[in-house]
Amino acid sequence: MIAALYIRVSTADQAEKGYSLETQLSENRQKASELGATTFVEFIDDGYSGEYIDRPALTQLRDGLERREFDIVVIYDPDRLARNLAHQLIITDEIEKSGAKLLFVSVTFEASPEGKLFYSMRGAISAYEKEKIKERTTRGKKGKARQGKLVNNGRCFGYDYDKANSMYIINEDQAAIIRQIFDLCINSKMGTALISKELNNEGIPAPRGNRWIVSSIHRILTNTAYRGVIYSMKHKSTKTGFNTRTIEIRPESEWIPIQVPPIVDELTWHSAQKQLQLNKDLAKRNLKNDYLLNGLVCCARCGRKMTIKHSGNSNNPVSYYACLTQVSTSYLYLENDKCTARRIPAVILDELVWDKLHELAKNPELIDQYAQNIGNPIATVKIKNNLVRLKENEKKISIQKETIMRWFRHEIINSSDAEKQLDEINRQLIDIEITKKCLNDELNLLTPQTSPTDIAMNLKKYFKDTQYYSEEERKIAMRAVLDKVDVERIDITYAKNSKPEFTIDLKFL
Repeated sequence: MIAALYIRVSTADQAEKGYSLETQLSENRQKASELGATTFVEFIDDGYSGEYIDRPALTQLRDGLERREFDIVVIYDPDRLARNLAHQLIITDEIEKSGAKLLFVSVTFEASPEGKLFYSMRGAISAYEKEKIKERTTRGKKGKARQGKLVNNGRCFGYDYDKANSMYIINEDQAAIIRQIFDLCINSKMGTALISKELNNEGIPAPRGNRWIVSSIHRILTNTAYRGVIYSMKHKSTKTGFNTRTIEIRPESEWIPIQVPPIVDELTWHSAQKQLQLNKDLAKRNLKNDYLLNGLVCCARCGRKMTIKHSGNSNNPVSYYACLTQVSTSYLYLENDKCTARRIPAVILDELVWDKLHELAKNPELIDQYAQNIGNPIATVKIKNNLVRLKENEKKISIQKETIMRWFRHEIINSSDAEKQLDEINRQLIDIEITKKCLNDELNLLTPQTSPTDIAMNLKKYFKDTQYYSEEERKIAMRAVLDKVDVERIDITYAKNSKPEFTIDLKFL
């Protein structure tokens, strides 16, 4: 008689009395011998959960059953076979169809209607107990989070873990690196790739491994922990196999905020999110084509940057430089003051400026008109007026904030409603602060120009033998001589028969 002995030990079960690998092997062999088995074939799943049917040794056993190789199948306990009732019934049915007899060491199993009913009830109770344990564990985590304690140590870079208080403590050496990353993003306008390159060039140690990578930089810049809050119960993890799982985001109403020591302030964190989005909008991979002047073009009407926008058929779009006020959420609080400048066809402007730079390189005497420090007084006044209006909006919103606080103190509104309204007001104040910073940066762009001699030397250096330039070399040449290009469309023609005309003011480095 051939006996198949199935043994399963998960990591948790190894410490349980009666479920060790040695105990199961010994008991299974003894049971099989008592029934007259002379040949034992052992199937051992060491370290595998009984929650999933896809286990190496169990699969081999099922293959053997399909070939009708065994007379009896001996298992220590039903939950060694599977913890899922449906899985237990599937495998039991396969054993019966093969002609083999199923036997358990710890319980008596009879292939009668009553025996199968008891077997099913026992499996259902096991599944119920497992779900109870999971529910208790989840409830315990929620309770801990609501007390303002971290559920576990997520090993967040920039912090050390205080196990006694279940809280993070700022690691100042690592925090300095995080602040540097935010500074490079916000003030130097660097993308994640350039930031990682900068840190690697400086020899700054990375959290994991020897070098910084783009994904690590992005995780740091978007991690809410660094502005002082970690959300517990944000994700739901579900195992789908021994080494696989799915992670889903729960509804925001289920998230539990936990306050931790902030490494950067709210304004800095939100400014980084705005810059990341702007970098994404301007990224080369988001453009159908690459454009020579992308990032250099400014609106002559209002003084702000212009960015690439597309229109028409998605398979063959027409690309334009459009004023940033028309596309960016940073100007949300200047709704009545958005620039009305027309869009500029990108390909036409690129070639016009490229040809103009060639002309100036060959005729240095024409450079004088571009070297004068004429500034842009109209744009300057416009920006200053916008700053005044933003401060007025900021004052009104701050008054609303004080009103909400007063209502809460007098119990006119409850804490939940007050918290929601205050969160929205704080977001508005942060947006206004970011917009003010953008406008101040634009004021700083109105700087004196370089001397004609310096411009001529620079043009001669970069615009010689350009007929052999690659597209990338053309871009480098543009950025080596130009600080920005102020442009406005002045014709009144539209649609397919339009004949674009522009005023173009070149600002040299």
